[in-house]
Amino acid sequence: MAKILITGGSGLLGKTISEILLKAGHQVAWLSRESGNYKGIQKYKWDLSKNYIDEKAFEGVESIIHLAGAPIADKRWTDAYKKDIIDSRVKSSELIFSYISKNNYPIKTFIGGSAMGYYGSFISEKIFTEEDEPGNDFLAETCMRWEKSYAPIIEKGIRTAIIRIGVVLSKYEGAYAKMAPPFKLGFGAAVASGNQNFAWIHISDIARLFVHALDDQNINGIYNGVSSESINNKEFSRQLAKSFNKPFFMPNVPALLLKLAMGEGSIMVTGGVKISNKKIKDSGFKFEFERAQEALRSLAAGNES
Repeated sequence: MAKILITGGSGLLGKTISEILLKAGHQVAWLSRESGNYKGIQKYKWDLSKNYIDEKAFEGVESIIHLAGAPIADKRWTDAYKKDIIDSRVKSSELIFSYISKNNYPIKTFIGGSAMGYYGSFISEKIFTEEDEPGNDFLAETCMRWEKSYAPIIEKGIRTAIIRIGVVLSKYEGAYAKMAPPFKLGFGAAVASGNQNFAWIHISDIARLFVHALDDQNINGIYNGVSSESINNKEFSRQLAKSFNKPFFMPNVPALLLKLAMGEGSIMVTGGVKISNKKIKDSGFKFEFERAQEALRSLAAGNES
């Protein structure tokens, strides 16, 4: 079977994709800060600061899934960390391409990550598609530069799919794992106006979507990786409380409080637009979780798929 090289493999999405590929009989390798082995996955060292990749990582590889990037929500957005957020995405893409180019590795498929932040963090009734222009905040700039870093790979003639990932829901980590505790206790609340859209996707669906993009030779270009349902923060919060059979009565968390706590990064939770997934559905991809109610009930029951 095929050998697939993954960056960001140790993250939630990378691990889930790897599990699917391994079950399908594929060989999976990761680029990692340290070499070694993880549950049958060979890890090869790379170091952006030294422009280094262990060239053995590319042996037998025809497909790359690129997910690497400093976490957006884990730290306050200082100028230094904003630079890390962008550089970890852009420079890693450039480094991978430099190795492909100078060694003429026969890579046939490249699946690159991006994010829904491309469209901007504000409130709008417009439904955004892959053809729309980027927003004008830091997240939009990050995604725009992230996607532009894939241009040399596309120009080389490698089939390239770019997935703009929504808020990934998983019981293990990320947004859901952080949001759920107060709702379990019956004290959960919406944030800011509550009218901002919450473009989510279940971890099982986004992982399968990446594998779909890998397998389907007709997949080229940019695709939105979000669920079918347009739901605002207040209704999502209501559904989250309901999934735990808890009341939903707390007042919204004020935007000013979020701004004080998170700084510029508060736009991640106070803004959000409606995003279409028609393009990926038209490619034949089938979502398992299209409605928040279904996804949240499954997660509340302790299920991940």
